[in-house]
Amino acid sequence: MFILLGVMAMSLVLAVCLFTKDFRTVTLSVDGKLYEITTRAETVSEAIKDAGIVLAQDDKVNYDTSDSLDDVDGVITVSRPITLLVTMAGEDKTIKTYTDNISDALEENGIEVGDKDVVIGGEADGTVSDGDKITVVIVSTKEVEEKENIPYQTVYVEDASLYKGESEVAVEGQNGFVTRKYSVAYQDGVEVKRTLISEVKTEPVNKVVSVGTKVYFTNNRGFNDSFSIEYDMVATAYSPTPENWGYATASGNRAREGVVAVDRKVIPLGTKLYVKSNVPGIPDYGYCIAWDVGGAIKNMRIDLFMESEDDCNRFGVRDVTVYVLEDQTVDVFALRG
Repeated sequence: MFILLGVMAMSLVLAVCLFTKDFRTVTLSVDGKLYEITTRAETVSEAIKDAGIVLAQDDKVNYDTSDSLDDVDGVITVSRPITLLVTMAGEDKTIKTYTDNISDALEENGIEVGDKDVVIGGEADGTVSDGDKITVVIVSTKEVEEKENIPYQTVYVEDASLYKGESEVAVEGQNGFVTRKYSVAYQDGVEVKRTLISEVKTEPVNKVVSVGTKVYFTNNRGFNDSFSIEYDMVATAYSPTPENWGYATASGNRAREGVVAVDRKVIPLGTKLYVKSNVPGIPDYGYCIAWDVGGAIKNMRIDLFMESEDDCNRFGVRDVTVYVLEDQTVDVFALRG
């Protein structure tokens, strides 16, 4: 009887030992949650199944699913991917990642982010969740040089050596310019800021145009000659008759064609003149010198010496323009030809 009871007790102990030996406790981590199960599973795959976890195609396990549980040291982790929409350089791209760290997620998908680039989206601590939208702003800088023209001005200066109406370029104009160098900041290729680094200015050279101020008349040979004063006068003529003192003049010089009588209060004796006819078809008296005076020659009257009374009578009384020559050194008799 005692022997039988002993055998039965021994059998019961062996059965309990054999039964309890098949069970083990396994810890799993899924979606950040920990699961602890007691299972008789032999492999990682069986343990996951016993925990009621269904693996999707993209799920990752930190152990091979065929591994024996005897080889598991620690927690069996099931990682499920999250989907992120990334916008970079104006292009949208959908990526999958097994990390909630935004930097790691981008690197994991081969998206390089420069030191100056800006990442927008996710949480303040840099974590992301499934469905988050991430924007990567590409930030760059480069130096840009710009040149701005400074137009030259045209300056007009009076020139007494040129006849009125004439002009000539004394100095050719040349544009100046300002060269500015900037440091330009871009975001996704669009300029957002520029900072002036340096500025170099080259002043323009103004164009100088000389404008003639010398007044002139056109002589009987068609050439221009300059004058200082002009008078509108009434002209008569006289010849070397006895009542006209023959060839004697108030200046003491001998009268001849090219000698005129004037009012010395208007035109001093010795002044060299040109008398221009104002009657169409009538030639000019031409170059002459004020060497004489006359009792009737007052104010705006002038008397022209001629060799004969017939010439004087033909001339009569006419309106003329009298020019005081600018060059008082000329030989008026030589110019009369």
